[in-house]
Amino acid sequence: MAKSSSSRLKDTTVAPSKGNIAVNPEICAGCRTCEAVCSLFKEGISNPELSRIHVFKDELDGYRCEPQPCRQCVRPGCLPVCPTGALHIDAVTGARVIDEKICDGCQLCILACAFKPPRIRFNALKKVCFKCDLCGGEPQCVKFCPTGALTYRVKE
Repeated sequence: MAKSSSSRLKDTTVAPSKGNIAVNPEICAGCRTCEAVCSLFKEGISNPELSRIHVFKDELDGYRCEPQPCRQCVRPGCLPVCPTGALHIDAVTGARVIDEKICDGCQLCILACAFKPPRIRFNALKKVCFKCDLCGGEPQCVKFCPTGALTYRVKE
């Protein structure tokens, strides 16, 4: 039996992004500076709910903190499920990005994200999905991380 077009799309491998944000949870202080900087840079307000990166904290496991940026997957489940084409690959950075102007807020990309919690979030006020776009190749969360727990790795 032939695969449906939607399952063929889900199996599609795309070119890797030109970089990604690497995390060293061993040196993350849990300060959430990355969240504040991200939302301020992208939305003009410091609000962790509007950040494209989320810091997971586990106080019961020795106060382990782990920033969780989008992984810029080579086999992104989110990309093929977007019905409007709002989720696409940026021509310059290769990042998987969402054009909020054409996002219809259906949240299928959130459901399709392989990571839990999903790396794509929903802005309830704007009624659109949003995710890390690597700040055009200069991630602000990396630039302002006080411990160096976040680094931007450029792929050759």
